[in-house]
Amino acid sequence: MPDTPTEKRPFLLRPRSKKPGTAKAKADWLVMAYLAADNDLEGELLADLAEMERVGSTPGVVEVLAQVDRSRGHDASKGNWHGTRRYYVTRGENPRRIHSRLLADLGPTNTGDPGVLESYIRFGAQRYPAKATALVLMNHGSGFYVPPEMLSHGGEKPAGGERSPTPRPRRRRVLFSTTQERLPERPQTNRGIAYDDGAGDCLDNQELKRVVANAHRLLGRKVDVVGMDACLMTMLEVAYQLRDHAEVLVGSEELEPGAGWPHAAILGDLTKTPAMTASVLGATIVRRYVESYRHGAEEATQSAIDLGQLGDLVEVVDLLARRLLAGLKSAALTAAVHGAWCRTLKFFDGLYVDIHHLAGNLAKAAGPGPMADACFELQRVIDSPGPRGPIIAAGHVGPRMTRARGLSIYFPAYRDPSIHYRELDFAKRTAWGEFLEAHLDTDRGGERSPVAR
Repeated sequence: MPDTPTEKRPFLLRPRSKKPGTAKAKADWLVMAYLAADNDLEGELLADLAEMERVGSTPGVVEVLAQVDRSRGHDASKGNWHGTRRYYVTRGENPRRIHSRLLADLGPTNTGDPGVLESYIRFGAQRYPAKATALVLMNHGSGFYVPPEMLSHGGEKPAGGERSPTPRPRRRRVLFSTTQERLPERPQTNRGIAYDDGAGDCLDNQELKRVVANAHRLLGRKVDVVGMDACLMTMLEVAYQLRDHAEVLVGSEELEPGAGWPHAAILGDLTKTPAMTASVLGATIVRRYVESYRHGAEEATQSAIDLGQLGDLVEVVDLLARRLLAGLKSAALTAAVHGAWCRTLKFFDGLYVDIHHLAGNLAKAAGPGPMADACFELQRVIDSPGPRGPIIAAGHVGPRMTRARGLSIYFPAYRDPSIHYRELDFAKRTAWGEFLEAHLDTDRGGERSPVAR
């Protein structure tokens, strides 16, 4: 499949009238939703589109686009078409049909091909210029991990591509169970999102960075908000990877419940207050998300990260990693680190941990001294109020999530299974990867994460 798909446009939205020779007026916001539904989330993502349609676009103020890639076999509603369609989202109350205006029927595409997403962003930016842009990726998410069967195919759809196994019940956007079983045995590449079962592909870390960098150049400014309506995506490694090309990252440390974001409430707030800054929109998404699960039984987290305020945090993580490296010959410190990990809030079967909670537990385990000082400084940076701190807003639901502070970090319980971790910008900038390799190489015994069994 070529990087840029051939675009068939059976219907095109007429541009607003303007005087000859004048530039098209810019809306306050352009919201671009990328619904990667060629997988077992098809029904949920079509429901998300219906939520968006409860509000719709306000021409010239908040323009909302949706590119939807559907599967052949998971959901038969709303015409049961398959392939990829691009819509200008308009208001409609009947969730059983799509009310939005069709802009292009692209035929089969691969949502894991960066060229497909780049084409969509280029279309939106040129056709609907705006003062601010939000790119919302809606699909499975797995932090920086990519299942081996979803390694990039260079944009080509493999014949007879393997379809993803069924995810855990009552959860959305999770890592597939059979992939988890293979995790210790097979190497990984960088993080993944926008899974496409038909093509057996997804966007990995380097590809998404390239897409957002190209959007930065196209817009002439950073992407204002990158939203991850997906699991496990607010990792420090993920945030640092996008720091040069986006202002705000919004997403979840934990798995997302089935309903995902409350899109109608979020778009409703943005439409009422279109002068929102990126930070205010990020905080609004967090507030609405947490409210939507407050009275249910699901556990949930959501946070908005100021990507321009990661410098101090990265510096102190690097300092902590170097102090840990220097002390790992001490059996007492090795035991303290492992004990801190055991008590820390974990995600994704123990591969990721909340970095604020880890620092607090490590400070207690290590006792007074330079190690604890670095841990307390790490917590201080995360707790710093905006606009100086990296966390714009963070919220959680469920007693197990009480210690979630908005950012996780990679810290598996066993020998580093990712031979590509060192390729991340964060790993190149800090000694965290070196610390993991040294620490996980020690024979420490004791409790191990279930994924290592």
